[in-house]
Amino acid sequence: MKRGLAVVAFVACAQPAASPRALPPAPTEVAFSELAGDWRWLYRTEERGTSRVEEEQWRLTSDPREPQQLTGRYVRTVEVASVDHTPFQCNERASYRQRAIFDVVVERDGKGLVIKETGYQTEPSPCDHGFRHLDEYRAAELDAGKLGLKWGQGDEAGTQTLWHVGTTSRPPLEVPWAQAFVPTGAWRWSATSVDAVGNLHDETEWWAITRRTDTQLDATYRRRVTVRSPDGQPIACANAPSWTFDDAYVLDGQKEEDHWHFHELAVEPGDHPCLRATPRRVLDEATAEQLGDYLVLEWRGKRHQTLYRATGERAR
Repeated sequence: MKRGLAVVAFVACAQPAASPRALPPAPTEVAFSELAGDWRWLYRTEERGTSRVEEEQWRLTSDPREPQQLTGRYVRTVEVASVDHTPFQCNERASYRQRAIFDVVVERDGKGLVIKETGYQTEPSPCDHGFRHLDEYRAAELDAGKLGLKWGQGDEAGTQTLWHVGTTSRPPLEVPWAQAFVPTGAWRWSATSVDAVGNLHDETEWWAITRRTDTQLDATYRRRVTVRSPDGQPIACANAPSWTFDDAYVLDGQKEEDHWHFHELAVEPGDHPCLRATPRRVLDEATAEQLGDYLVLEWRGKRHQTLYRATGERAR
C-alpha cells in the first residue's frame, strides 16, 4: 500500500442556463486511446527524521487484438535520506533506495475503469524485504492531462494524480536494474565509531574484486583509519588531536551455494606510535551475500559490514 499520496480535488462548477456545454465524459466513457502513453507521479515529504522522494513512471499501451483493454507497467522508486546524516542500520549509509516494477492491466467493469496490478519485481537491496501487495485502482478523474486514481476503503483509502507526459508507441518499460549480479568490481565502505576512551574512529575501505574462475575470486582492500579527539585536545600517543594509519589486505573468495566465502591471506599493516602498544587483529574470514549493488559481509564473531558498489564502476 502506498503512503503519502497526493489528494485529487474535485470541483463542480454551475453553468449558466443560457449557454450550456458538454461536461467531460465520465471515466466509464473515456476512450482507452486517451490513457495510452507515459504518465508520471512525484511526491516529496519529511517524516521521523527522514526525507522521502517517491516517484512513479507509468507506460500504458494498447493492443488492437484487445480493444477493451490496456496493458503496461510502472516503476516505483522511493529515495529515503537521513535528515541529520545518521546512517541507516540496513546499509550503514545515510540514504537508501527501494525500486519495484509492476505489471498492470486497464479494463472496464460495471463501475468504470479499473487498473489492476498483476505482478511485480523488486530490486535486491538490504533495505527492502522484497514483498509487495498487489492492488487495484479506480480512475476517478481524467481531465487536461491528469489521471486521478483512488484505491482502498476507510482508513486504507488513498488517492493520487498521474500526469500525462507524452504519447508513445514504445514497448512496455523494462526492468531498470541488472538481472544478474556478480561481485566483481570496485566496492566501498565507511563508518564512524567511538572507542572506549571517547575518541572518534573514521574508517574507510576501498575494495577491488576480480574473478579467477566461475567459483573463485581474488580481492584486495585498503583500510584507512583516522582517530580524532572529540574536543580537539591532543591524543597522548600522537601528540596531536588526530592520527591516521593504513592497512592493506589480500583475500581469496570461494563460491558456496548462493553466497561467497572470503579468507584474508595476508596483510601489510600500517605503522604508527599509537599502534605499537595495541595488538593487531589476526587474519579473518567472512561470508558474503550480494544484494544488488550491496555486498553484505558477516565476519567471525558476528561482525557485520555492508559494502556498496562504487559509483560509476559497475560489474564487468
